[in-house]
Amino acid sequence: MGHTPREALMSGLENDDVTLTALDADDVPFAMFGVGQFVNQAYIWCLGTDSVDDNAYDWLKASRKYTQALTKPYGVTFNYVHEDNKTALRWLKFCKASFLQKLEINNQPFLQFAITKNYV
Repeated sequence: MGHTPREALMSGLENDDVTLTALDADDVPFAMFGVGQFVNQAYIWCLGTDSVDDNAYDWLKASRKYTQALTKPYGVTFNYVHEDNKTALRWLKFCKASFLQKLEINNQPFLQFAITKNYV
C-alpha cells in the first residue's frame, strides 16, 4: 500500500491506539499488529515475518482472542488485504473477518474486510 515494512511498523508504533509484538520462544519478534483510527473509522492490521509459520500453533491460538480484544472498543475494525495474499486471507477467515468488497489500490486487487467484536 505504498510503504515499506519498516515504514508501516514505525507508523503503527507512532500513531496507533495499540501496537503489539508477537515473540517466539527466544523472544525474537515474528509479527506486529495493532489498531488505530482514521477519519472516525477503526482499522486493524498485522505484518508478519516468515517465522509466523514456525510459530503457527501459538499464533493461531492467540490470534482470534487478540483481534477480538483489539476490536472490542470500536465494535468493528476494517482494513484491506491483497487478493493474492492467500496466507493472510486464510488467517483473516480464521479470525472471523467478513469480506466486504473488492477494489483496486495502486492498480492492485484488494479486498476490504471487517472484524466485529461479536463473532461468537
